[in-house]
Amino acid sequence: MRFVRDALITVAVIVALVWVVAYTKVRAGGLSAESQPGRMERFIATNLVRLSIPADAKRLDSPFRTDPLAWRSAADHFEDHCAACHGDDGRGGTAMGQAMYPRVPDLGQTAVQRLSDGELFYVIQNGVRWTGMPAWRGEHSAEETWRLVAFVRRVPTLTHEDVETISRKPSGERHEHEPQHQQGEQHPSDRR
Repeated sequence: MRFVRDALITVAVIVALVWVVAYTKVRAGGLSAESQPGRMERFIATNLVRLSIPADAKRLDSPFRTDPLAWRSAADHFEDHCAACHGDDGRGGTAMGQAMYPRVPDLGQTAVQRLSDGELFYVIQNGVRWTGMPAWRGEHSAEETWRLVAFVRRVPTLTHEDVETISRKPSGERHEHEPQHQQGEQHPSDRR
């Protein structure tokens, strides 16, 4: 019960802070996506992401955590679905990624790498509200998502040759897959 009370208080404080920041920004010239968020906005956004990930998801371990090559099987998937924003190397240096607000994170950053496997899985599957991160649950199976988690874990040590291999797919070759579930159907990761 104390957790629920603390969570509600945290949400109320965050909502109040968001309102103050938004009001201040609008009064000062709008909510343009061109400027970087200030310290308060970063704090609020970071905590909203943390609050949006269920505790049980945080404790999940990747089934591929001991497979040093699992990331390679996700490379074409990453290229087709993620690289437009995150870049071939996962560092977020694309025109689209840099034009978003908040900016697309560098997947090699300590803040991203510090997330548990379960947190990364949850973010990929469910997206992050009020950012450009979409929910991929309808497109990615649980296994594909775990392999993408392995790719994210590899980002800090990707070599130039790794990146070249990822981006050298023959012209016209696309990563294809069927949607993983229909509206109202239970997703495999929801079954316990």
